[in-house]
Amino acid sequence: MQRRGWFLGTLVLAIGLISSVWAADTPKSGGTIKMAIPGDMTFFNGNQGPAPGYNTFWVWNNIFNGLVTASPPPKFDPVPELAKSWEILDDGKVYVFHLVEGVKFHDGTDFDAEAAKWNFDRILDPATKSWVRVYYTDIDKVEAVDKYTLRISMKKPSVLLPALAGYFNGIPMLSPTAVQKNGKDWVRKPVGTGPFKLKELIPGDRIVLEKNPDYFKKGFPLLDVAEFRVMKEPQTAMTALRTGEIDFIMRVPVKLVPILERSKNVKMLTGPELAPTVAFLNLRVKPFDDVKARRAVGGYGLDRAEIAKVAFQGRTEPLVSVLPRGVPGAINLNEMYPYDPEKAKAMLKELGFDKSHPLSFTILLSNIDTTLADIAALIKNQLAKIDVDAKINLMDATAVVDRLLVKHDFDMLISSFGSLVDINMRSVSFFYGAQSDYMGINDTNLQNMVYKWRETLDQPERRKISADIQRLLADQMYWVNVAGYPFFQAHREWVKDYVFYDQTAFLLEKVWLDK
Repeated sequence: MQRRGWFLGTLVLAIGLISSVWAADTPKSGGTIKMAIPGDMTFFNGNQGPAPGYNTFWVWNNIFNGLVTASPPPKFDPVPELAKSWEILDDGKVYVFHLVEGVKFHDGTDFDAEAAKWNFDRILDPATKSWVRVYYTDIDKVEAVDKYTLRISMKKPSVLLPALAGYFNGIPMLSPTAVQKNGKDWVRKPVGTGPFKLKELIPGDRIVLEKNPDYFKKGFPLLDVAEFRVMKEPQTAMTALRTGEIDFIMRVPVKLVPILERSKNVKMLTGPELAPTVAFLNLRVKPFDDVKARRAVGGYGLDRAEIAKVAFQGRTEPLVSVLPRGVPGAINLNEMYPYDPEKAKAMLKELGFDKSHPLSFTILLSNIDTTLADIAALIKNQLAKIDVDAKINLMDATAVVDRLLVKHDFDMLISSFGSLVDINMRSVSFFYGAQSDYMGINDTNLQNMVYKWRETLDQPERRKISADIQRLLADQMYWVNVAGYPFFQAHREWVKDYVFYDQTAFLLEKVWLDK
């Protein structure tokens, strides 16, 4: 009897332990997740207009869906979303998407092939001035074959799926009815098919999303509310996370990483760099329309090793190539521009600049990450050694978005500029006169190389083309990178099932709170 009692007691204890472990790992519905975002929102236009900046982009990831989406890094493979399946016909000239049936927009209207066609047509219309239009110029025609079948015909064989899946949320599907109903104000009243819908927007303070009870992925989302709080001061956000006032910090400056790594009940997230730290130059302004000036200032005049070591605490590497080391196909081109201030000064002297007649310009940067200010200070000091007078203009993130992405009004810009999945994703800025032509690159050879990449279905051959593009960009200093950009996020340990996508996406669909 005594042995039997011991056995039963042990069995009950084991079942209790198994049950508690199972319960701890079982997703729970409900709750509000509170997140610190480092800047204000701009406009929720679903890529149908100027680029919005990351703060807005991360919010709309949870309001809109695309036809396809990307699997988690490092692969970023196209996977079903609003399209449950697809066929690629005629050697890449025709794409047929079979849509999920019964999906509703947040306003109750149907998402179907006609709605999808409307979104594609708006992106392709030059009058829309979509910043991602250059990805889709190979599209010849978009047809609604029937209610749930969309057919896209290309002008020539073309690689389409990577752009739809992994490039800035692809073409997020907006409600045509809501856009027409709300007029110019539709960019402040986003209506998609996503797991959350807009509840409240208070500029400079917060944006609140609430659960979409009619979401087409049954059982999701698990959260009731997602609240994005604007916290421009990183120390304030860090304190709020450590005390449990908030659950998540969207962007952690590198100098705060060591503190949060030691913080109790806080989880740090990072991965191989997919985004570069840029110090690119505006080719529209003199003297940067001359390659000699770009090579002097953006090439030999920058001590990239110092920037990586000091500003990023050695957590990244110097970078010359347009692609950082975490992006498939990236090649190391650092040997092209060793730090050589004497060579830089000699090149500037050829252009008429020296100590008695110094080159002067302004470095523009935003306040989204205090690391950028450290980099600006380092670059200012490095440029002083080649007799260049650089002034620093630190602005609010939304103002920088307007100066850079809309007005193209800058000399040098320092920023973390776009997480990438391949070289074609960066090509959004390689087409002169396009909405996303930020620097003023005007090189038909470069554009033809991009077209060749898109037409090449063989992946090893695409990698060779990618390497050639990287070498051309570095040789001409069209795109100035200084280092990788190690991106960090942090959340309380009670935040469960969050998948880190670097900056390419921020998805709350399957996230839940264990508290």
